[in-house]
Amino acid sequence: MFCEDSFSYRERMIYEKINIGCGLDKQDDEFGIDINPRSNADMIFDLNVIPWDIEDSKFESVRCDAILEHLHHFYDVMEEIWGISKNGTKTYINVPHFSDFAMYTDPTHVKFFSSNSFSTLTGDSKWSYYTEARYEIVSLKIRLKSLFKLIGLEFIINASKKSKKFRSISKFWESYLPFIVTGKIIEVILEVKN
Repeated sequence: MFCEDSFSYRERMIYEKINIGCGLDKQDDEFGIDINPRSNADMIFDLNVIPWDIEDSKFESVRCDAILEHLHHFYDVMEEIWGISKNGTKTYINVPHFSDFAMYTDPTHVKFFSSNSFSTLTGDSKWSYYTEARYEIVSLKIRLKSLFKLIGLEFIINASKKSKKFRSISKFWESYLPFIVTGKIIEVILEVKN
């Protein structure tokens, strides 16, 4: 649902970068969208309302920093991002890892993420039929709590994700140890494939 009286935001949509759920963290060269009228957004909009009234194939860069965990329909949102993006657009995503304590303390969080949450968007997963949107995972890093980063576990887990031979290490961690060796943030860069 739009919170603006008119479509005057279209006049301001001159940028090639978009910041979805920008809050107060919007750069000068980004078009910002947020539901909160106290944000720095150019467009006040509920991102849970699909479809978005944004021109197709408009943006060359998309930033989703701590927003996807607040939205109800992950695949619908990723399809909207895919639709408003040009082929090859990089989508920069930060979401809390499901084992992070902060994931459970914010009552507005509705979606949990693991390191495999984005693999369904590649077309290579048995669950890829949930969406037509296709992305390539350019980069995926798991940030652990400081103690585990300092002793090298973050490096081991991220290195194991890059190697088929050692991928079982990160799978073992996420399956059996995530609430002992706790994650913090998942940083993902996706490239739009149209």
